[in-house]
Amino acid sequence: MPEIFVQGESVHFQDTLRPAKRTIVFLHGAGGSHHTWRDQWAGLKGIARLVIPDLPGHAESGGAPRESIGEYAAWLTEFLRESGLERFILAGHSMGGAIAQQAAIDGHPGIEALVLVGTGAKLKVRPDIFEGIANRFREFAPELVGMLMAKGPDPLLQDDVTRDVLSTRPAAFLADFTACNKFDVLGRMDRIRVPVLIITGDHDQLTPLKYGEYLATNIRGGVLKIIQGAGHIAMLEKPVETNHVIASFVQSLG
Repeated sequence: MPEIFVQGESVHFQDTLRPAKRTIVFLHGAGGSHHTWRDQWAGLKGIARLVIPDLPGHAESGGAPRESIGEYAAWLTEFLRESGLERFILAGHSMGGAIAQQAAIDGHPGIEALVLVGTGAKLKVRPDIFEGIANRFREFAPELVGMLMAKGPDPLLQDDVTRDVLSTRPAAFLADFTACNKFDVLGRMDRIRVPVLIITGDHDQLTPLKYGEYLATNIRGGVLKIIQGAGHIAMLEKPVETNHVIASFVQSLG
């Protein structure tokens, strides 16, 4: 993976480097990494240049996780500058979607569109999630994965996601969920003035359908796509369907 330095910290990221009309920068969610977007990395290379960083303090990136979405958005600004990216689509899952919203609300230059997956304008975190991560992380991990996925998940995918969760330090999860818990941009959707695709799984327990409906109703021109049979991680549970929706949206931008 390539490496650059942002705010004095090493950042590892994936980059197809292939010239294309569009560039999509993917932002993972709480406790995640570039691996969250593995099916998009494999399936969307033909429609755009793909850039997928590990956020600070995650996977192979240095530094510490940030404790507010504003701090992550400030980090993103510097990452984009250091990467030399001038125009791009921001695609974010859950906490990554919050970072993308914050960047658009702040008027970050170069944003052509947003793709928001399993996220909301407010991301209140359940107290039992904080308790489970802080006090019994290894035992709690399968419970957390159960919250992330629709009922009756693929056992292989369930095991894979559980390994991803257990590979993350509990402190990173706690910092990320703290950032999510403080995030609230309700009433500020009018500041988002680019095309927005909102993707929500119909069985999402953490950011239910009403979250996506709020975004679609309050963002001018926002388009909501519901992925049937998916939970909070639709891009992993239903990658073919999710990739089709993203590809169609990108192509609609002209």
